Amino acid sequence: MRLLAGVALLPLGLLVGSPHCVGADVWGGSAAVTSDYIVRGISRSSAQAALQLDLHYLNSTGFVAGVFASKTRIDPDQSSDAELNAYAGIAWTAGSDWHGKVLASHYAYPWNRVGSGYDYDELDVDLTYQEWLGVNLVYSPNAPRYLRSRGLLGVSSESAEVNLQRPVLGRLSATAGVGYSHFGGPYAGGYAYWSVGAAYSIAAVSLVVSYVDTTAGAKALFYDSAAAGRWAGTVIWRF
Repeated sequence: MRLLAGVALLPLGLLVGSPHCVGADVWGGSAAVTSDYIVRGISRSSAQAALQLDLHYLNSTGFVAGVFASKTRIDPDQSSDAELNAYAGIAWTAGSDWHGKVLASHYAYPWNRVGSGYDYDELDVDLTYQEWLGVNLVYSPNAPRYLRSRGLLGVSSESAEVNLQRPVLGRLSATAGVGYSHFGGPYAGGYAYWSVGAAYSIAAVSLVVSYVDTTAGAKALFYDSAAAGRWAGTVIWRF
């Protein structure tokens, strides 16, 4: 149910536990290893590998809830940390073509030196059409942003992205996406990000390779955490 680890834009058919059919109580999850934990063009692991785990529940009414954990290293000058994410929301289907979900999430970094300074909340709206086209809208009232002149702040942020995934040969699919994020507060600004790549699946295991890039605004907002012309690879097992 959570974002596929290690890619800035999400291959639609590889969303962990994506609720395509709301009709029975279902438990699911995933375990993954990624070469770089990238979210909307920004690395949360300082370009280092990360182990990730997701566990979620979906019932017959469409209610969904779960937890997600990942190794992180938001500040490259500090030791590795962990991101813990709890989320809940509603998933639905509209005919055989459209699937959607709305999730409210809380992100925490309990072992970071600044304590709860990086913690934040997020609201996600996801729509998928026929498993090949997806739209994702995200809002946070208190997204963390570090300013060298002001320190760590919580600011409002909005993001929108479009994702594509199409089979090209057997189990191999091509992926692509583009998005834009804006952050408020002092020296407010935004940036665009995009990725292209490929996904190969065998039963419950998938390998995803993506090339991720961002515009100059990402570096102005997030310094060296911005993924500028970076490759990322992820192996994910869904259960």
